[in-house]
Amino acid sequence: MGGDLKASDLVARFGGHPAGKLGIDLEASDGPGRWLVAACLYGGRIDAETALAAARALEAAGLADPQSVALARPEALEELLIGVGYPAPEGAAHKLWRVCDALATHHGGSLDSLAAESEQLEDLAGRLARLAPGFGAASVARFLRPLRDRWIQAREVPLHPAARAAALHLGLLAEGEDAEGEPGALRAALREDPAQPSLADVESALTQIGTAACLKNRTARCPLGDACPRREGDARTLAHTPSE
Repeated sequence: MGGDLKASDLVARFGGHPAGKLGIDLEASDGPGRWLVAACLYGGRIDAETALAAARALEAAGLADPQSVALARPEALEELLIGVGYPAPEGAAHKLWRVCDALATHHGGSLDSLAAESEQLEDLAGRLARLAPGFGAASVARFLRPLRDRWIQAREVPLHPAARAAALHLGLLAEGEDAEGEPGALRAALREDPAQPSLADVESALTQIGTAACLKNRTARCPLGDACPRREGDARTLAHTPSE
């Protein structure tokens, strides 16, 4: 990574994974369920702060786990989402309720049971996607990424494309590494960081950087500012370009 910037520095600057911000322990028995409820609120054009506020509103109302959500009325969920300014609250509320109701009805409310019934990632992802319309591939990947270490079936979930692009630009990965499947090279790089940041926290920070700049090579918009090594490289290239 360029200069003295470490992966742990990125986490300190951009914050860790949303589950941690919500106080969700993904290793606890209720961790995956609580994260499922929150994960349904992220993605698309929903900004992270609005999604976080919505998840906290549900938690304050006692609706932080799939079982509680399944017992609630979709209209009650909608009212909570309206209260935090969540876009298209009706559709989001009904999707969230359907996902949780299907989990409670067909899997006893247990995501560990659902995972145990799956033989590999494709099977696990398919079972999750079938919980409800609208809970598609992007939603499933968002949910599974921080759970790679909990379920062996989730181990091969690829890095978020924006996170991988940022990791390449920052020197955490080399070309060809972690292009598909389990991000072993990034895990190895993180073990070199004295602070030992978690993969989920680093991936979240890298995703923010990559979305803002790296995916489309918009170095001028990099949130790292002058610490961006790609911007430094672009500046050196310009400095040595002959004037016309």
